Amino acid sequence: MKFLFFFPLTNKNKRHKVSPPLSLMACAAPLREQGIEVEIVDARVQPGYRREVLERMADADLLGVSSMTGYQIADGLEVSAAVKERYPEKMVVWGGYHPSLLPEQTAADARIDAVVRGQGEPSCLELAEHLDGGRELASIEGLSYRDGDGGVQHNPPRRIIDIKEFPPMPYDLVDVEAYIDFNRRVHGDQRRAVSYVSSFGCPHACGFCSNPEAYGRKWRGLNAERVVAEVTELVERYRLDRVYFDDNNFFASRRRVREICQGFLDSGVRFEWFATIRPTQVTAFEDEDLELIRESGCTKFMMGAESGDDQVLELIEKGGEAADVIEATEICRRHRIQPSYVFIFGFPTETWEQMQTTLGFMKRLKEIYADTRTTTLFFTPYPGTALTRLGQQHGYRLPDTLAGWSDFDARSVKTPWISEAQKKKVKQVADFYLPWAYPNQLAREKVARSRVKPLYRLFTLACRARVKSGFYSLPWEWHLARKLHLT
Repeated sequence: MKFLFFFPLTNKNKRHKVSPPLSLMACAAPLREQGIEVEIVDARVQPGYRREVLERMADADLLGVSSMTGYQIADGLEVSAAVKERYPEKMVVWGGYHPSLLPEQTAADARIDAVVRGQGEPSCLELAEHLDGGRELASIEGLSYRDGDGGVQHNPPRRIIDIKEFPPMPYDLVDVEAYIDFNRRVHGDQRRAVSYVSSFGCPHACGFCSNPEAYGRKWRGLNAERVVAEVTELVERYRLDRVYFDDNNFFASRRRVREICQGFLDSGVRFEWFATIRPTQVTAFEDEDLELIRESGCTKFMMGAESGDDQVLELIEKGGEAADVIEATEICRRHRIQPSYVFIFGFPTETWEQMQTTLGFMKRLKEIYADTRTTTLFFTPYPGTALTRLGQQHGYRLPDTLAGWSDFDARSVKTPWISEAQKKKVKQVADFYLPWAYPNQLAREKVARSRVKPLYRLFTLACRARVKSGFYSLPWEWHLARKLHLT
């Protein structure tokens, strides 16, 4: 028996950074343990992927597609349609965040036979039993599928299985060098890096996050010994400089973090690593813990700050205050760990004055620690979140078909809570003026290597004057920088 897994393009222009598709690799691991052949086609790094899928499906029994909301749906539907046209008898199954959140809409599409809701590892094993004639679809928990009358049947949900029960990720199923090479060619990233997952779930319930709806709120993590062994083996096998922990909440267990960090040090294998952490988790660590984290190779904390306005933080149920972010930034400066924050603008009912408060807050963070990195996003009403439901109460209408979600992302979706002019102003201040006014270490190194240092310094002085005065009309610096391809 053979399963073919497909990871669609995440955007049309193929510009996103890439890393191996861990969700599909996780589903593949227990299948391979049972002697089932698994192949993965990743549209992001494999030219001619549509032809390749069709060719590989000749001897495959099932096509599995992983999809998030947005362009992956469009690409996934095109490939699914091509497979159903050539191999109408073969099963096409979708999984991932979007299908898990909207299984009725997804399974109703004629190009798809079934949807795996939540964790895919056990469901894939049971789908293999079904294909082998040993199990009815109706007995597979967490599965939604069309019946003979065209209606969608939803089997009872499956309990979340502890990540410890699953085998290691099979990185050998993909060409790791293809991901490293793509990031080098497209993004100029000279570091050899891949992602790794050491835990599953998040106990928090932020109003903009769909994770609790799709996978519940219970956190489960691999033990420290296994994490250290698997990560250091990856680093040595692929000569990695850096590892990204793709956990929703890597720092949920402080004891586990200490054991992992000490294990990295004791291994003698040296590499950089990043992970996601909440500002309140940063402030809860003792100084000796943070020194251990830094010494073990952690150089960046990735954090969701979301807003600098406490009323907005309460609205989105963030579970913290703006003051926590200030304190976390000061701690990061002392311990030489770069804080990398995500801010989201345009929540339902958020006012322009509150957005301006956030812009001022971002300026304050850069003043505290110039190496602070900020990423700005605009609220996108993805399915399954409390804030999306709030938006619907205020008249926002969501797509009513699976295909309708194909172009649904932060760059294209228009919501009534923020205008295009406000979006432009936010991006100018947050993504141009603030970084130029307070250049981080990488920017300073770039300037030091440049042949036009006076021009860079002029921009820094002009942008700092803008930021300090708060006057952003007639943004000549922004227009000139774009013309000179400096931003």
